[in-house]
Amino acid sequence: MSSKAPLALIEQAVMVLVFALAAALCLRVFLWSDALSRRDAACDRALLEAQTAAETLKHAGGEEDHALEAASRALGGQVSHRVWSLYYDETWAVSGREEAAYHLEARAEPSGLAGLQQVRIEITEANGAGSSPLAELTVAWQGEVEPHG
Repeated sequence: MSSKAPLALIEQAVMVLVFALAAALCLRVFLWSDALSRRDAACDRALLEAQTAAETLKHAGGEEDHALEAASRALGGQVSHRVWSLYYDETWAVSGREEAAYHLEARAEPSGLAGLQQVRIEITEANGAGSSPLAELTVAWQGEVEPHG
């Protein structure tokens, strides 16, 4: 009679291999879901920051240039060539460009209507890792209308 020990060892080795493959797949899924969760949390926070910027711009009112300057004074950042840039670190605290993880850019755009001011707000990852913006928002408000006559 032949011994059944080698067959039992092969069965156990196959079971360990199957278990290791399943564990590796589960680990990969957990890492993917963690990355997706972090991206979703960043998108949620980016939208909140874009809404804050939009409300600040609307509150400032007036021409786009005036509103951008007022928002820069209120929330931080700098305005150059009708573009307001604001940088955030990983915890969404306002930071400098060097340590930035996220970048808010508010750009004045023509609305096509007299007296209607419009600014496009976009928040992206500062390192350019994301191919699409985390949040995009267009804000418009009624400015001074020049009388016809």
